[in-house]
Amino acid sequence: MISFFSKKKYPSKALIDGYKVIKLIGEGRFGICYLVELNAKKYVLKEIKPKVIKKNGDKIIFEQQILSSINSPYVPKLVDTIKNNNIYAYILEYKHGNTIEDMIFGQGYRFKKHEIYKLGIKLIDIIKYLHRKNIVHRDIRVPNVLIDGENVYLIDFGLARIINNQKYRVSDDFIYFGHLLLHLYYSSFTKTNKKSRPWYEELELSSSELKFLKKLLGLDKEYENIYDLERDFLKLDLINK
Repeated sequence: MISFFSKKKYPSKALIDGYKVIKLIGEGRFGICYLVELNAKKYVLKEIKPKVIKKNGDKIIFEQQILSSINSPYVPKLVDTIKNNNIYAYILEYKHGNTIEDMIFGQGYRFKKHEIYKLGIKLIDIIKYLHRKNIVHRDIRVPNVLIDGENVYLIDFGLARIINNQKYRVSDDFIYFGHLLLHLYYSSFTKTNKKSRPWYEELELSSSELKFLKKLLGLDKEYENIYDLERDFLKLDLINK
């Protein structure tokens, strides 16, 4: 039985079921991620927090089941699972790159419009693949999108579920995608007015961009599928070239 008391994080060079810890990558709501090594190859070890196991029980296996069903070069593959008295963890394929969160808030990177649309198209392709597999990610946020040159990866499937069009709907991903786009737009925004205004008033967006984002965020009639969303986004990309 896994102990539900708070545990110290693993230090560098610690061994976890044969995997050597290189460093702590980050900590989220559900897990702690480490860069680890085995036989000179790097992986990501995601330890599920004991309190999450206690609270969610069998629900934690959704991530394992969903990742096992995915075969995309833009989603880290599930390599192994560690489950014993001390730890419940996934071993994931290691992808190089920086998260959008690190780029914007850590490095001060400002995304230009053409970069936003280039990135958006690649993310839509990943979402399209997932929806065809009947999977909704439900957590497409700046810490969960990894960029490595021309490659874009979607990580952290802790909230991913099988679409049932009731509790788990495709529109969940559209809303998150909309908020992610707003983060990208705001990365190059300079505030000139002390008074706070809503995004649709202070961002310099075309009427087509405003209409698209409002549909994404459910402020207007929402998109019913990824293909209609993709069609409208591609039109925006052409306008902004």
